[in-house]
Amino acid sequence: MKKIFALAATLLTFSVSSAYAVQNQFYIGADYIFTSNSLDKGSGTTYRNYNPSFSYTTDYAEDYSSPSVNIGYNFNEHFGIEAFYQTSSTEKDKYYGVWNTLDTLSSETSFQAYGVDMITYIASTDKVDWLASVGLAQYEYETEYKYHYLKRINKQTVEDDGIGVRLGAGIQINFDRYISFRAMYRYIFSDMDGLKHAQELLVGVRVGFYPFY
Repeated sequence: MKKIFALAATLLTFSVSSAYAVQNQFYIGADYIFTSNSLDKGSGTTYRNYNPSFSYTTDYAEDYSSPSVNIGYNFNEHFGIEAFYQTSSTEKDKYYGVWNTLDTLSSETSFQAYGVDMITYIASTDKVDWLASVGLAQYEYETEYKYHYLKRINKQTVEDDGIGVRLGAGIQINFDRYISFRAMYRYIFSDMDGLKHAQELLVGVRVGFYPFY
């Protein structure tokens, strides 16, 4: 973990002159994100049934797509901070014969995440910036189970959450002082059981504005 934070500190302190990010500017943004999870198989969430009595562990989905909204502030041409909220698609699965050959267990899993990223702008040209980021986020997963046996249906919701350390790199194309396009890759270290790490690819836009004072 010390090596991770050392790498993050290096990325955030490294920048060159003439970065195009507008200092003292607020901005809002939106992203479309594709998430790929690396799983520890057999260590996800557990459904527990009491009549009949048994438990069954399912894995998280490997792939999710999700929108994200952001608000940020650039302190100067090289450094900014950004808060985000992200909510995923719902991934469905069905399992047969978990206790009896006649039963089925269906699941619907989704997650939401929120946190803060620090961003360094590294200029390439007057209109293009390379980006490096490090952040911390809360991830909250929810799985809704439905167990079908004969004519009975039992429902259960299982929740799990954890902290993720996020390291990212990407590119930002600045059309003018207010509108830009962004594409990034992000690697996430997770402390959740069953989820070793995640990788994200995102594309989005940012729209800058100045406060009314």
